[in-house]
Amino acid sequence: DLQPDVYHCMDYHAALAPLYVPKACRVPVILVLHNADYMGIVETDFINNRFWQTVPALRRLGVVFNLQKSAIRKYATFEGRFNMLKAGVAYVKEVQAGHGVCAVSANYGVELKRERALFNGLPCIMALDNATDPAEDQGEAGIDALKKQRFEAKAALQAHCGLDQNLDAKILIFIGRWVKQKGVDHIAMIAPSLLRSHPEVQIVLAGPPDDACGLYAEELLAPIRPQFPGRLFVCTEFFALPGHLRRGAHLCFAPSCSEPFGYVDVEFGLLGVPSVGCAIGGLGKMPGVYFRQQNADSSRMLLDAFLCSVDYALDLPDADYWEMAHAATKATFPFDTWRENLLEAYSQAIAHFKPGKTEELTLWHTSPAAEKIRSEISHRTKSRFRAMS
Repeated sequence: DLQPDVYHCMDYHAALAPLYVPKACRVPVILVLHNADYMGIVETDFINNRFWQTVPALRRLGVVFNLQKSAIRKYATFEGRFNMLKAGVAYVKEVQAGHGVCAVSANYGVELKRERALFNGLPCIMALDNATDPAEDQGEAGIDALKKQRFEAKAALQAHCGLDQNLDAKILIFIGRWVKQKGVDHIAMIAPSLLRSHPEVQIVLAGPPDDACGLYAEELLAPIRPQFPGRLFVCTEFFALPGHLRRGAHLCFAPSCSEPFGYVDVEFGLLGVPSVGCAIGGLGKMPGVYFRQQNADSSRMLLDAFLCSVDYALDLPDADYWEMAHAATKATFPFDTWRENLLEAYSQAIAHFKPGKTEELTLWHTSPAAEKIRSEISHRTKSRFRAMS
């Protein structure tokens, strides 16, 4: 009985949903891209578009997702593979002339439009910057108050992570998923050099390895942990660090290769901990030290730029560093602005919505009959041109 005005689609996870709506009940859609690196490519087989070779994969996917083969080919196949995000983009192009696709930061939307072929043909990708609560004191505490909080939190953080009790130490921290996108392998590569060249540095790295790069980082760090006792803390599982302890860090690592918005730099920045990393996507909005990707395909360039940025940040004069840390606590991401942008996205989708004459796309509309499933998965009939597939 629902009669929504707009369907708010959260990334690829829900991008197939518009295909199941009966044609008489279709509604405008806004598609919000939270992380377009993950496109819902759950079927890794290449769907060859030559003669009968497409049929087995399409028939299998059709039964699994209750979609006609023609619908999968038109809406959910991109660069030869099944792609759930493509369904949302194709639907918006078809019924709204491409209006209604949003990204969680303005810079990320520009990057996607420029670099990802999936979004070619869209008139624009609207900015829908995430909102978050401001700092507890809304940045009113002065630098002296920040220094006092840092002094107390640093000792507690060192005790919590088993680091040497050294109040002159500068703690560099990374907490998050260990994946290629976050650049955790680059952190692991430069860690030995940082610890050797900066005796005052201590490093805290925590989070679960979630892909090959994360596992590679774990392998790189394993042999160097005994070389730096009391200066390197590594935890390769989910690690909940209380908020007040985060204030003890000197810098937050953010060397992401791709970053839609970046909550970690916001969380640490509002506590007075600047970021050091790559100005890409949503990163760069908080005070910190950043480098630009000159060649994303060159690991050597990225590592050199990252290491230079960290060295520069560590060598900042005290007055400059604390001014930067204090500025980070004043950052705001207001809910009113987010709400206004969201309403504008809804208005654009509704204004350009034209449902068209698309046919029904599902195989069955209620619970599937056994005969229908058997028909879909049965062998194809023989002919003079082929045997069976």
